[in-house]
Amino acid sequence: MQLTPYAHSLPGQPMETWQPLDKHLIETGEMADTFSEPFAPGWGRLVGLWHDVGKYQRAFQERIRKDPEAHVSQRVDHSSVGAVLARERGAAMAAFVIAGHHGGLPNGEDLRDRLHDKRHLLAEARRDGMPPQIEDQALPAKPSWLATCHDGAGLSLWTRFLFSALVDADFLGTERFYAGGVERHLGVRPSLAELKARLDSHLATKTAGAERTAVNDLRARVLAAARESARLDPGAFSLTVPTGGGKTLTSLSFALDHAVRHNLRRVIVVIPYTSIIEQTAKTYREALGGDAVVEHHTNVDPDNETRMNRLASENWDAPVIVTTSVQFFESLYASRTSRCRKLHRIACSVVVFDEVQTFPVGLLAPVKHVLWELGTHYGVTTVFCTATQPALMADVREIVHNPEEEFAAVAGRCEVLLPKNEEPVRWESLADELRQHEQVMAIVNRRDDAQLLAELTGEDCLHLSARMCAAHRSEILEDVRERLRAGARCRLVATQLVEAGVDIDFPEVYRAFAGADSLAQAAGRCNREGKGIGRLHVFIAPTPPPRGILRTAAELARTMWKQGKLDLHTAATFQEYFARLYEYSDQDTAGVMAAARGLKFAEVARLFRMIDDAGEPVVAPYENWAWKVEDIRRRGISRDRMRRLQPLMVNLYRQEIETLLTAGALEKVAESFWAITPGFRPYSQRWGFGWQGPVPREPEDLIA
Repeated sequence: MQLTPYAHSLPGQPMETWQPLDKHLIETGEMADTFSEPFAPGWGRLVGLWHDVGKYQRAFQERIRKDPEAHVSQRVDHSSVGAVLARERGAAMAAFVIAGHHGGLPNGEDLRDRLHDKRHLLAEARRDGMPPQIEDQALPAKPSWLATCHDGAGLSLWTRFLFSALVDADFLGTERFYAGGVERHLGVRPSLAELKARLDSHLATKTAGAERTAVNDLRARVLAAARESARLDPGAFSLTVPTGGGKTLTSLSFALDHAVRHNLRRVIVVIPYTSIIEQTAKTYREALGGDAVVEHHTNVDPDNETRMNRLASENWDAPVIVTTSVQFFESLYASRTSRCRKLHRIACSVVVFDEVQTFPVGLLAPVKHVLWELGTHYGVTTVFCTATQPALMADVREIVHNPEEEFAAVAGRCEVLLPKNEEPVRWESLADELRQHEQVMAIVNRRDDAQLLAELTGEDCLHLSARMCAAHRSEILEDVRERLRAGARCRLVATQLVEAGVDIDFPEVYRAFAGADSLAQAAGRCNREGKGIGRLHVFIAPTPPPRGILRTAAELARTMWKQGKLDLHTAATFQEYFARLYEYSDQDTAGVMAAARGLKFAEVARLFRMIDDAGEPVVAPYENWAWKVEDIRRRGISRDRMRRLQPLMVNLYRQEIETLLTAGALEKVAESFWAITPGFRPYSQRWGFGWQGPVPREPEDLIA
C-alpha cells in the first residue's frame, strides 16, 4: 500500500493531521506495557502493537478516507486480524484480548470459530502493507506461576487483567489524539503519603476531643493495633471489632500506612450497599479532603459529580476509590470493555472489604477464588472488616490482637434478650410493646411484615423497606437521625436493609429471629456509643424468613440458640455459625467456576451476578422523577440520564408488575424500565410501593 496508513481521522482536517497507524500501535503498546508490568511484563506491549494491525487492510484505509466520520472500526473487521496473528504465533490468551478490545471478551468456542473464518484477513493485511517489524515480535515469557498453571479460572483472570491494560491504553491514547495531544487532566492529586498525613492529623483532632468512654477506649486500642499491623508484609488481613468500634477510619488508617510503607499504588474500599457508601465517602472526604476520594457507584448524581470523579471512575486512576461489592466483583468477572477497563488498577493496591459477611453465599467459590488470586499473583493486600467475621480464606492475619477481649470490653452496652420459648409473637402484641418506648426500632424479615407492623404501631411510626426508592430511604434515615439527636419520639419498623453499616443508634431494638450475623448487626444499631444500657429483644415472628439462604441462616442460628451457643458478644460464635452455614450451602449456585475454567468469558459475565435480578426496575414517582423520565423519552438512554434515575429505581416482583399492568398503571420507557402512568398513585410517602387492593389513582382523576 502506497498510502500512509492511519488509525484515526479528524473530520474536516487535512490528512497530515490524522493519527498514523504505526504511531498509535507503538504508543498503545508502551502505555499498556506500563499498566501490565506488575502481572504480565512485556505482554501489554505485544497486544498494544497487534491490537489494530487489521487497520492496515486496504478496505479500512479506503473507508476512513471516504467517510472520516464513519465508525470504520465497526464496519471493517480489524480486531480479528491481530487475534488471528496471536493465535498463529501461539499466544492464545492474547488472541482473546485483541479480538475483544471493542466488543468484549468472547467465549472460547465462539472465538475459535470466528478466527477460523477470518484467517484470510491476516493475509490481506500482510498484502496491504503490514510492516514485518510489527508482526515479527518475540513472545514475552509468561509469569512463572502462569507457566505451570493448569487452572483455567486463574488463566481467565490473568487474561482479563491484560485485557484491561490494553483497553485502558487504547481509550487513553485515542482520547489524547482527539484532544490535540493533550492528556486528560484530573487535577493535582495528593500522594498516599500526603493523605496519610491528613488522616493522622484528622484522627489526632478527633481523639483529643473524644469523651472517655468504653467505646472510645476500644476505638483507640483498635487504631493503635492497626497502625502496628500496617508494618507487616502484604497479604490478607482481618479487622474484627464490635459494631461501633471505629472500623471505617481505622481500616483506612491501616490501608494508607500499609500502602506507604510497602509502596503500593492506591486504596480501594469496597462496601456492600449504596445505602452506606455515601456516608463512608463523606467520612473519608472530611478526613482526606475532596480531592482524594472517588466514588464509583450507581447513586452518584451526575449533576453534582465532580469532573475528577467522572473521569477517574472510568478507570480508577485515583489514590482512594470507594465502590460497591457489585461493581468490584462483577468487574473481575466481566467481559465488556467498560467494566474491565479499570481492573489493572487493582494490582498492587490495598483493598478494604467492609461488612464481608454480606458476600452472597451462592457466589462464595468465585469470590474466594479471585481474592486468593489477587493476593497471590497481583500484589494486593486485602482487609476483611466486620463485627461478624466469616472464615473466607486461610492464612489471614488478624489486625486486632485479641478480638474476644475487645468484644467483652463493650458487651455491657447492649443486653441481648433471646426468646424464652419458640412460641411466635402476635404482630398486634408486638405493636403494643413498641408503643411503650419513645425511641425504638423493630427489624423484620419481610417487606409485607414491615408494613403491617408499622401500621399496627401507629400513624407516627416510620417505615423503611426495599419497596421505597434509595432517595426516599435516605430522606427517612436522615429524619430518624435528627429525631434521635433531638431526643424526640422515634419509632421505626424496617427490614434488614438498616443493619450492615447504617449509622443509627436506638436505645431499644427488636429483631425477628434471623441468622446470627443479622442479629449481631441489629445489636450494632443499639446504644452504639455505650452511653447507657441498650437492649436487643429477639422474637419469633409469626411468618418465617423468605426461602433460601435467609431461612437456612435463621434455622442454623435457632439450632445454636437451643444448644446454648448463640452468644452475640463473642467472636467465636460467628466463626462457628459461618462454618456451619458454608458447610450446608452451595457456594457456586450459578456454575461460574466451571464456565471460567472453560474460558467462557461472555458466559461467566452473564452468570456472575452479586444481586439477584428477581423483579423488574420501576421508577418511583418520587421528587422530580417525571422530568428525568421525560428526558430519556425525548433524548434516549445515556449513562448520565440513567444514573440520575438510579436513586429512584425500585425492583418489583413480577406479580406486582402484572397488577400494575392490568390496571393500566405502568408503561415501558426506552425498553429498559417501567414508569408509572399519569393518573395513578401506587407509591406513597409512608410505604413506597405498598398499596393494598386496587391500584390507587390520583384524587383529581376520581372526580366525575
